[in-house]
Amino acid sequence: MRPINDLTSIQHIERLLNEFSEQALHIDEDNRRRSKKVTEQWFSPSLFQTRSSVALDYVKETERLLAQLLQTTSKESQRYVAEKLCAQVEALATALRSDKLPEMGEEQREVKANNYQKLHEQLVTYRGYERRLTENLENAQSKGGQDVIQAAQKRLNRCQMAIDQLERQIQRYDEG
Repeated sequence: MRPINDLTSIQHIERLLNEFSEQALHIDEDNRRRSKKVTEQWFSPSLFQTRSSVALDYVKETERLLAQLLQTTSKESQRYVAEKLCAQVEALATALRSDKLPEMGEEQREVKANNYQKLHEQLVTYRGYERRLTENLENAQSKGGQDVIQAAQKRLNRCQMAIDQLERQIQRYDEG
């Protein structure tokens, strides 16, 4: 891989990012006019941290990465950031070449809605388990067997951790 530190490479990337911004604005405006729902899984999570249905958000992340590269002083950090920057630029070039973002099909929306509903049903089931486990713990505490109390407490804790995890999943669905 060629070093990105030379001025011509940086200027070239800046020109590409300006072109990408214009293309992204065009795509976003077109999608707004047509009221299209665009998928937020446009790129791999390992490539972009951004999760958005707006094309310009991905270009802005790449612009921030270029700014980070210009401020980085460590050679190893520069190499890592430069490689990620190159990968993002290539991905944006490929995606924007088609002049539209991938749309979220009706089937994808139905699958998401079904998964969301299943998570809520599972949460209701787990809450029922939690109630029974709480009753078991109270019964164990009234009878006084330390081993029985600890076992009941462990089961209740595992159930509560599963509930927390489910609630986080539901929150991620709610946030988009």
